[in-house]
Amino acid sequence: MNLTDKGTKTAKLSAPDRIIYADRYLIHGPDDITAYMKGVCYDAAAYMRYLYNAKISYEQLTSISAQNWLPLFNFSKGRKWDGQSSLPGGKAIGFCRVAGMQFFHAAIAVGGTEIRAINGGLLGAGWLHPVDLRKVLNQKNPDGSFRYDGTTIFVYISDL
Repeated sequence: MNLTDKGTKTAKLSAPDRIIYADRYLIHGPDDITAYMKGVCYDAAAYMRYLYNAKISYEQLTSISAQNWLPLFNFSKGRKWDGQSSLPGGKAIGFCRVAGMQFFHAAIAVGGTEIRAINGGLLGAGWLHPVDLRKVLNQKNPDGSFRYDGTTIFVYISDL
């Protein structure tokens, strides 16, 4: 992923300061993640997980991009979201089409049932506009999947 100057400076803060910064300015604050990094939804989720001290090295942060983050997120090994319970703030959320089990989007949980993301349409088109998943994914199927945008999806919470 490509970090901006601001993103590089923030990524080089101490581990405790990165968490404070992520909470204050990106999850609950006024900053747009695109001021920190240039990339797609997976890059934004990885940048945030790095700030929250997930097992991502600075070298990985600056050399991995886009869907190449999927093996590290390993969403399918995480917990499926039930459509009601609170999403742990700062965790990566993955969206998977049931047909083919293909992941097509990633976001970061704000807490409650809200997420922030980029490039995800109704699942987070712009970082500055949190999305309440209960409102977007309100058609739950008996198998725990949701109807969304003409398809059926699962929502996973990554352990990363």
